[in-house]
Amino acid sequence: ATVKRNLNKVLYLSRDGESFSHFGKMAGIVRYCSSRGWVAESVIRQGFSAEILSGILRRHRPIGCIVDGVATHVNLPPRLFGGIPVTYIGYRREEVGNLPNFIFDANAIAKMAFRELAAGMPECYAVVGQPHSMPWSRLRTRAFRDVVRAAGAECLVFQPMTRPTAEMIDSFDERLAAWIAGLPEHCAVFAVSDVVAIHVERAARAALRDIPRSLTLVSVDNIEELCETADPPISSIQLDFERMGFLAATALGDEIAGGTRFRTANADAWTRILPIFVEPFLIVRRKSTSGGGRHEKFILDAVETIRRKAADGLTATELMARYPVSKSLFNLRFREATGHSVHDEILHVRLEKAFTLLAQTDTAIGAIPGLCGFNCDRTLDAIFRKRFGMSMRDWRKKNGCDRFFGQN
Repeated sequence: ATVKRNLNKVLYLSRDGESFSHFGKMAGIVRYCSSRGWVAESVIRQGFSAEILSGILRRHRPIGCIVDGVATHVNLPPRLFGGIPVTYIGYRREEVGNLPNFIFDANAIAKMAFRELAAGMPECYAVVGQPHSMPWSRLRTRAFRDVVRAAGAECLVFQPMTRPTAEMIDSFDERLAAWIAGLPEHCAVFAVSDVVAIHVERAARAALRDIPRSLTLVSVDNIEELCETADPPISSIQLDFERMGFLAATALGDEIAGGTRFRTANADAWTRILPIFVEPFLIVRRKSTSGGGRHEKFILDAVETIRRKAADGLTATELMARYPVSKSLFNLRFREATGHSVHDEILHVRLEKAFTLLAQTDTAIGAIPGLCGFNCDRTLDAIFRKRFGMSMRDWRKKNGCDRFFGQN
């Protein structure tokens, strides 16, 4: 049933309230909601049902909800929300229909892992999934295998258990050690998560395989208390949980306003671009990929500073002047971590804001360059034309934004 809404509350529904990923996503949700004068509140329960959800909605009367199904699945389809706008994180499309649904880009994660591992010129590659089969684990496993094969190399796969028993899970390390013992020398291993990487590290030790001389290892999540304390410390891809939360909240704001940003014109009908993929943040290199334990925290800080300040006119020169390292070393480490230059990262953030203003607001096109950190209108126009093959005005008209905002 439809409920009377609290005009400033957004709920984040999840079963996982203690992990670093939860806190990261919540921080992103809070960041967006604060900009709108809304209050974000998390509701953590080990189990949800239609009756429990109904009670939560009656008690809080939110204007919208964000439902997280990544770590432990929450079966809360849109029909249970009684018309309250909702967006999702980590769901399958068939579960949420045409509502915004955000997942991490498994292909981008696989490519980043492969680039890191390929630098050591291994004889072959291998991938290890979760002890028990999970959708995100299967996606990452398949994506890495496909990336390796596309490069013309061999990829061995340690198969997860579809319906594991307690005994099978207990024997996971033993079976993994036997498998690792049989891997060729100089094999590069991708673990789909830091938790899995710890299993790989222990199994490698049991199999008398030295990391990084005999095996190299990359994982995902960059949980420092796991990666830094492993022997050796494990290189890991840092996912941008804060950004995922921010985007999910942004999409919810768009749903509340009528839903236009995440749609594209398709003949006479509106269709969603689903799912919405979120790319990984960067890779933090440690000794498991022969990185000598390198872990330049200034790069992490620099990427975060770009995210916050690029649209304010921040330049690459100004950014590098903040850190006590040479420009050449800064550029080298930044490119190693992100795969592109400082200037390209700043440009990416500015373009992202420009696209948001163009698609989601009624901001006049002439005002967009200045709001995004460009000191010349022609610069943004040229970049936009090169990227999309048309002017910003034509893009807004073609994609129907003028129906909602008027022509600017």
